[in-house]
Order: sequence, then structure tokens, then C-alpha cells
Amino acid sequence: MEVLILNQTQVQELLPVSECMDVMAAILKSLAEAKVGMPLRSVMWLPDKRGAIGIMPSYALDLNIMGLKIISVFPGNHGTDYDSHQGAVMLFETEHGRPLALVDASAITAIRTPAVSALATRLLARPDAGDLAILGSGIQARGHLEAMLQVRPIRRVRVWSLPLDQAR
Repeated sequence: MEVLILNQTQVQELLPVSECMDVMAAILKSLAEAKVGMPLRSVMWLPDKRGAIGIMPSYALDLNIMGLKIISVFPGNHGTDYDSHQGAVMLFETEHGRPLALVDASAITAIRTPAVSALATRLLARPDAGDLAILGSGIQARGHLEAMLQVRPIRRVRVWSLPLDQAR
């Protein structure tokens, strides 16, 4: 049994946001057709509330896979060398339950979340929409800007962030 393992750099190289938009369009369509299942996530906080672990299972019948995203959330990591959200995505095939892949969740999330926002913008915003507002300047901000530039002719970007000096 061979399990594919992908780190952050490999995910970034293999999953461009433009392709992720197309994949997410297909997944969201399958979700609407009940071919994808995504039950509510489960979160367990440490007793002192300094951190939590979140578990997000899903399946995609069309793809014959099921998976689990598991992340740790440590808000106190802001301003340190560690991300506040860290984790992995585990994929399994649905015929025998064999593990297929273990993938860095931070990299997937940094690509997938902006891709879904850009997909929604591509489908719902006016074609000439050119003003973009980004709330926050964290890890998602740059990814959202890059994704939006692929679907609209952005003329002006406004960023709101606390502290203000981080809104660059």
C-alpha cells in the first residue's frame, strides 16, 4: 500500500488557484446533487482554551473517496513562527477504505478558500466589478487578492486590518 504525502510547497506547486476554482465548481455542484457529503465539523477545545482541534469529514461518491481534514487551532500563535491553524487532510478510497494521501491542510486551505471566493465572484458579481475590499491582512488576504485578479479586472483594493500597519 502506497500513500501519497504532500507538504506545503508541493501543494502550492500542484494546485494553482485557477484549477482549484474549477474543481470547487464541480464539488459544489455535486454537493447540491447530494453526491458529496459534508457533516458538521466537530471541535474540541483544550481545558484551558489555549487551543482546539477541529475534525471535518466528507465524502465524494463521484470520485470514490472519503476524507478527513483535521486541524489544530492555536490563536496564541499569531506573531510567532507557527501558523494559528495547522493540520492535514487524509484521503481514503471508498471500496476497501485504503488510505490514499496525507496532505498539508494549511496549503490546501490557503488555496481553496480564495478559490471558492473567486468562483462566487466569477458567477455572481457584475463582469465590470473592479473594487475589492479585503477584511484582514492575514494568510488569506494575499491569496484572495491573487484569486480575484483572475476573475475580475481589479482597479482598486481596500484592506481593513487591525493593527492598521499590517494592511499593506
